[in-house]
Amino acid sequence: MNYAIILKTLSAVMWIMALAFSTCAGVSCWYSNNPLEANALESWICVIALTIMTAFALYIPSRKAPKRLFRKEAMCIIGIAWILASVVGAIPYVMILDCSVASALFESTSGITTTGSSAFSSFAKFPPSLMFWRCLSHWIGGLGVVVFFVAILSFLGAAGKFLYSNEASADSTDFEAARIQSGIWSIVKLYLVLSICCFGAYKYFDMSTFDAICHTFSVVATGGFSTHENSFANYGLGILWTTIIFMFLGGTSFALMLAVAKLKFKKLFENSEFWTYLIIIFTAVCIVFTTVAYTSNKSILETFTHSVFQVVSIITTTGFSSQNYQMWLPAAQIVLVLLTVLGGCSGSTAGGLKISRALASFRLCKREVEKSFRPRVVRNVFVNGKTIGTEEANDILSFFVLYMLIASFSITVLALFEPKLSITGNLTAVLASLSNVGPGFAEIGCDSTYGVLNDISQVMLAFLMIMGRLEIYAVLVLFMPSLWKKFQ
Repeated sequence: MNYAIILKTLSAVMWIMALAFSTCAGVSCWYSNNPLEANALESWICVIALTIMTAFALYIPSRKAPKRLFRKEAMCIIGIAWILASVVGAIPYVMILDCSVASALFESTSGITTTGSSAFSSFAKFPPSLMFWRCLSHWIGGLGVVVFFVAILSFLGAAGKFLYSNEASADSTDFEAARIQSGIWSIVKLYLVLSICCFGAYKYFDMSTFDAICHTFSVVATGGFSTHENSFANYGLGILWTTIIFMFLGGTSFALMLAVAKLKFKKLFENSEFWTYLIIIFTAVCIVFTTVAYTSNKSILETFTHSVFQVVSIITTTGFSSQNYQMWLPAAQIVLVLLTVLGGCSGSTAGGLKISRALASFRLCKREVEKSFRPRVVRNVFVNGKTIGTEEANDILSFFVLYMLIASFSITVLALFEPKLSITGNLTAVLASLSNVGPGFAEIGCDSTYGVLNDISQVMLAFLMIMGRLEIYAVLVLFMPSLWKKFQ
């Protein structure tokens, strides 16, 4: 194990966090006349100083680290980087709000992992700079702290592909660039372009500058933090449709969007995951709209808009709400729960199981059913124009089994720590955290928060958020003794 390169890379993560905190300090200065910012600037300065000292402490003993990075170091960096970023990101909440460490860690992890769950029922004590940090943490976590520093640090070389592939659940071969850094920089540029376009659209529909910036951070990253306690419930149709479009794009593979931007439309038509994504959204909207229209007292256009908004919000694991969907009929709620587990496309900012895995599983099962009465048939399974071999099939099966085992175990543990929590609340709290969706149903629905849970439960769910964001493996490997051995 090359510990030096791990420390050196984690140092880069801390520098990125320090830069983010410095931006928040600038916001605090801008809103210096706001009474809530009275003591916030001092807290931000302390947080920045602490983060910089941590960065130096990690860098000094590792400044001469060998440049070679192997897969085991890459996996280790991914897991530790997200945990470290979540812990450091919790410090501003503790210092400014004087809240519990568990609630601060939950809020920070929810932001960094783009989950969007909140432990706070009221934003009355939130200064603008801290509200800005909530949404900025989404934006940083959207493509991942890992992606940003892989693009920046040249010393990682081609080994950066391990970091990107494991963090973003995408294949680094999607990039045609000669160097992985070039490919990731293309992703970062696209991310910036989407952010600028989203902000411009919000301003066109007269959203305030502060709200437009914060919501842009959340929407492009498919996070769920809003500057308002009722999310998007008070916004007009123009803003709702703007949000729908950019949530949809956030849940689409960034590699595919880059290909389309380069006029490579053949890849779009060959991408079976994307077309499945469209079909699922269309089907879900039809079911939700049909059921909601029966009980809605709004116009057809408004009902349709809210139906599309909620479906896209859940399947992209953004977690915004434009209506209280807990008042909808059971059929619509069941659709939303299924979308919670499913998630968006691979290589996007969305969480969940990913549509590519679900599509591959469906086609593999279909093949096995056919083989039950045609045992000699040989039929290849294709997803996105690529053959699903035995190794890929085993990987998909392993991931599904791990997901279900972790979810089942977590539901049981949460029931022990929260004996008064309903079955619906328990089930959806775990699934929403593991899939990085945010709100669930019952006690932790869109009209309430995770603040009703005790500290132990909040820490456990925060850990599930990190596991879900990193596709489970990058966290589980940290508990494997063989990972830490010098030689295998």
